[in-house]
Amino acid sequence: MSAVEEQLAATPDAFEKLGDILKNQDHLFACSGSVPIRNEPEAVPDQRPGPDEQRTSRPVTIRWDTATANSPTPEQDACVKLTLPIAPGGNGGVDRLRQHAKPATFGRGGEDVLDESYRKALKIDTDSFCSTFDPYTLGIIDTIAQVLLPSAIDSTTHRSVRAELYKLNVYSGPSGMFKSHVDTPRSTSQFGSLVVCLPLEHEGGQLKVRHKGKEMTYDWSTRQSDPNHAQIQWAAFYSDCEHEILEVTKGDRITLTYNLYAVRGAGRLTGMSKTLDPTHLPLYEAVKTAMDSPRARFDGKGGSIIFWCSHIYAYNHQSESPLPDTLKGVDAVIWEIFQSLGLQPRIAPFVSLEYELEGLQEWYDEKKIPSDGGDALRRWAAERPAPLLEGSFGVYKHPGGYLDETTHYQELYIGKDGWGGKYHNESQVWLNERPSNEELQILFTAYGNEAEAAYHYSHCGILVDVPGTSEIEAAEALAEEVKNMRIELQDTSA
Repeated sequence: MSAVEEQLAATPDAFEKLGDILKNQDHLFACSGSVPIRNEPEAVPDQRPGPDEQRTSRPVTIRWDTATANSPTPEQDACVKLTLPIAPGGNGGVDRLRQHAKPATFGRGGEDVLDESYRKALKIDTDSFCSTFDPYTLGIIDTIAQVLLPSAIDSTTHRSVRAELYKLNVYSGPSGMFKSHVDTPRSTSQFGSLVVCLPLEHEGGQLKVRHKGKEMTYDWSTRQSDPNHAQIQWAAFYSDCEHEILEVTKGDRITLTYNLYAVRGAGRLTGMSKTLDPTHLPLYEAVKTAMDSPRARFDGKGGSIIFWCSHIYAYNHQSESPLPDTLKGVDAVIWEIFQSLGLQPRIAPFVSLEYELEGLQEWYDEKKIPSDGGDALRRWAAERPAPLLEGSFGVYKHPGGYLDETTHYQELYIGKDGWGGKYHNESQVWLNERPSNEELQILFTAYGNEAEAAYHYSHCGILVDVPGTSEIEAAEALAEEVKNMRIELQDTSA
């Protein structure tokens, strides 16, 4: 049993129940849907469907340039179009689409690689084609925003989704496929991908999406004789999900891929207001009950409650941190619930000092700081080393020299010219297991028998500070004093 499991086992039932609920939140990594095709124009085209009405789409038209064809001389028609779904028995121009598409590459080691044993597909870049398909007016982006990037009513996060068209891909039978991989985010604000499968007869080509041992399969294969043939199907998932496209055995699987970005403000949503109310989530009551339990008061001494983020984030960007804007799934839900309870959560990188702690504590216990000791010692003499160190985003690189004394490490960890971290000496409750994913946080030179590069990795967590009884009483006394002053001022002005 791990340290976290031992701790949860010793806590009251409220925290045990909360821990169990959090363990079952791994399914929050993908969503999907379908949009039927209608051939008749809408009776009132400008009227928006109600919340319970099924949205439909007109047939989708794709236009592409022949000037970028693989052949040396463009065709007479500078622009060719394909409308889907096509009539039964017809080809509708799919052959010409394949002719003008290029082999699809994939990223490996920072380079674009063409290897048809790993990925066999065709592509057209966005500067060479356009489409009448719009995921905003069909409500797809609204759905993604609510499920994968939720923002609560009255939330201070104000997040929404921007979808950017990335590629048109064609996977053709009998061997089109893409082996298991994880996409490389195009920026720190990208949180996921949207794949839209257009209505065209094909078999195979199932999309499998995996996260933390859970798997979702999206089978969009269809025949023209199928009653559901004429519909658009889509799936969206987080950027840290592993996914693959199984072999297309027959026909052509045509998809549009969008990169999904978290943006501040209204973004490009279609006018839907934020409707997620965290107080109506099952997790809300579990968190509230746990926070009201005696264990959460830490015997009046104060402490910290930490939730380790379950998804992977590129949070140590040097110039900007994408968090909390790009929080995903249960991470976003926990953040919103903490906020709704007035707990003032913060998100930060945490470095574990479990291996270094023994030496630090021995030095701390034995070191005698003289009265004329100097600022370097007195500045952090009250900071007793602890196994968990909280700091700021951004990789810290030691400016030079080496570290061979505990005083140097203290300066590195918590000094104002170092990483500037903070030890967590107070009591703590961890709501979940620390994940395996981590990011480089501190880089320095250590000295043993010889100088060598050393480093610390960090994990991202959401933290809530629970004040001690004395702090609460002081805050209440100050609030009462301010209230009395206002009353006196009102009486004076009257």
